[in-house]
Parts: sequence; structure tokens; C-alpha cells
Amino acid sequence: MKAVVALLCIFSAAQSFAQDRSPQDEALWILNRLTGVRNPADSPVAAQMATLITNGDKKGAAALATQQPQFLSVTVKEMAAQMSTREETVAIPLNDFAAGIIGVTRDESDARELLHGNFYYTADPAKIAAVTPVIPNNLLTDILLSNLHYNALERSNLDVGATLLRVEGQQIPTSATTSIANPDPAGILTSHAFLAAHAVAGTNRRLVEYTFREFMCTEMIGMADTGAPDVRIGRDIERSPGGDPLKFQANCKGCHTVMDGFRGAFSKWDYVPTLSNAAQTPGGAIYVGNGVTAGNFQPRIDNNANDNAAGVMFKMNRPDFVQYSGGYILRDDSFINNAVRGVNATRFGWRGLAPDSSPLASATGGVHTFGRLIANSAQFSRCFAKRVFDQICKHDLSDSDKDALFASLGMEFEQNSYNLKKLFQAVAVHPRCRL
Repeated sequence: MKAVVALLCIFSAAQSFAQDRSPQDEALWILNRLTGVRNPADSPVAAQMATLITNGDKKGAAALATQQPQFLSVTVKEMAAQMSTREETVAIPLNDFAAGIIGVTRDESDARELLHGNFYYTADPAKIAAVTPVIPNNLLTDILLSNLHYNALERSNLDVGATLLRVEGQQIPTSATTSIANPDPAGILTSHAFLAAHAVAGTNRRLVEYTFREFMCTEMIGMADTGAPDVRIGRDIERSPGGDPLKFQANCKGCHTVMDGFRGAFSKWDYVPTLSNAAQTPGGAIYVGNGVTAGNFQPRIDNNANDNAAGVMFKMNRPDFVQYSGGYILRDDSFINNAVRGVNATRFGWRGLAPDSSPLASATGGVHTFGRLIANSAQFSRCFAKRVFDQICKHDLSDSDKDALFASLGMEFEQNSYNLKKLFQAVAVHPRCRL
């Protein structure tokens, strides 16, 4: 009870302090946070925002701040860049993953499309035609097989947010000069940056892990369930580590029953790093299980007749990785959602592939279906609320306090048709954002 009273006192004091701030001070603070840069005190934009705040329109003031180019090129780009790689750092060049989030935010599109849409963002050819130095814009060599295009766009003097163009229909390279339609498009989950970070080597468990980290704000250990069925756990996971089967039951099983249940969604994907073009710019070949490949590489499909893998990548069932012969063999890209029991049901708020449908998603498979399942969950909305809060508010809240806040902001996000720009605006003017 004392803790609750203390929290109420702190919240009341914060509200009182906020009421004591001048409209000019509040306007400049909101502008600085939403643009990610320090604006001068006499900024004309801040002056317009102060007038709106004086008239009781804080959200209108925040909307004015999100019209500034730095909102997309600095604030949104930093948040997106951090989500795009294994290192989770903002200190990386613009990439196709980040461009997707910037574009969807600018266009005020449904953010759920980020995980299952069939599109990508690239620089509008008409807007870069006369740019010097030239921004490389070859679909194969500069966009699909490397990051040359996005790197050069960010280094140019162009307004990145205004320059990006949404292109319908993702492409997958079939050689250094040709491409085909992506057979399993899933927004930024099938972007070059995300696959390069997480589909390289391994057994694609990292793709599941980082989808949950970035879009559900949940670590694998946080969703472990030792009581869930273990039939989907792969052959490469030892069932008696150190000769102790109880260790598997008490520890390993909890994470792997969930992770391996989902892993099948990515079973037809692989990424092999290489060096492309004369400048030796890091890039790589993306494989898809219908035999698509790129450059001088050959498809690494598991053609073991006994497994009947049907396009599953060789690395998913590697015979030299077998630790337990009775483990699950991936024969297609189907998956099972084993994170539906107990606290996981509440934690994720599953709604299936569309509201009120089954959360198991076992009848169909692939990354597109997996992305739809994730994007329709309540936790997807709460996670984006947390990411936006962390990006612009930059302070911690108590566990009980932030759970309620992110749930409320997540619901508002959904009510606004998953509009990321409006979510940034709502967070910036929330009393808990500014200490």
C-alpha cells in the first residue's frame, strides 16, 4: 500500500511540475525529443508549437514536430537501426530494414505490414537522378545483394524521409543480373539487413529469437515453458546434456520447445555473406527454398530422399549436427506456436493471423504467416510503445508502472490503426515521458 501511495505521489508531483512549465519550454522539449537534435530556443517551429500548447493542443504541437525532416532521418532511423542488427546499435548506416520503418512511419501505414507486407522502400529514382555523387541504384548489386544504395543515400544531402519511395513486390536475386518475386514476402523480416544479421550460418533459431526481441520485447528465457510439448525440438539438441536427462527437462526444453516450434517458418531461408562489386563492399546471397540463389553460389537445399525436405535448407537438418536421432526433422516451413500456455497467453495476447482466429497457426507456414501472427498480438503493440518511449523519453519506469503505461499506449496505437507517427506524438506528450 505504501508503494502505491508513493507512486501516486510521484505521479502527482510530476503532473504538478509539468503544469508549471511554460508553453515555450514544453514546446522546445517536445521538438528536441521528436527530432533527436537540439533546436535553438528561438526556433520558429517551437514558437508555433508553443501557441498550440497554449491553446490546449499538445498533440497538435507534437504533430508539427513530426513534420520536421529530422524526425524521420534521426529519431525514427536510430530506433529502426537498433532493431535491424545483431549488435543492436544505432551506429550503423541506413539499410533496407530501417528504410522500411521510416517509410511506414512517414506514410502513416499500418505498422503490422512491417512483418508481413510485400513491399520495400528505396530512393525515388526521380529524386536522385541529378544527385552528385551518384547514388548507386541497381536493384541487384546495390539493393538486393549489398547495402550500397542505402549507405550512399544517407551520406547524400537529401532528406531521406522525403526521398524514399514505396515499391510493391519484394524481389529475390536469382543471379548477379536477374531476380524474381519473393515467394514468401514478410516485410522487413525478409529484408537484406535482417537476413544478413540472423539467417547467416546456424540453424535459423536466431531469426525467431530476434523477431521476439525486436517486435515483442521478449527474451527467449522470458517465454520458456518446460511444460509445453517438445516434439518440434530439433535433432541437434542433446536430450541428456552431461549425461543428465533431467537437465534437459528442467532447462533446455523450456526455451527450445517455443523456439523450435516457430523455427520451421524460416526453414527455407539462408544467407551467405560475400564481397560484391569492385569496391569489395560487404554483401551476400539470399537463398530461398524454391531453388533461388545468387552470384556463384548454388542452392543448398536438403535433398535427402529420406527426409523429403521439399526446399528446406540443408543447414536445418544437417546430419553432422545430430545429437538425438529422434529429434524433429523439418520437412516444410510449417510451425507451431507453443507460447500459448499459462503466463505466455497473457504476456503475448495472441489473436491469431487475424483478430479472433486461432493462435496456433499450424495449418500454414512460412515467414509471411509467422509475421502476421506476431503483428496481430497485443504484445506487438505494447512493444512498439516501449521502443518509442525508450527512444524519445530516455528514462526508466518501475515494472508495474511501465506495464500499465505500455498497455495503454499500445491500445491507443491500435485504435489509431497502428499509426507509428501518431504513437510517437502520443508518447511525446504523455506526462510520464518527461521527468
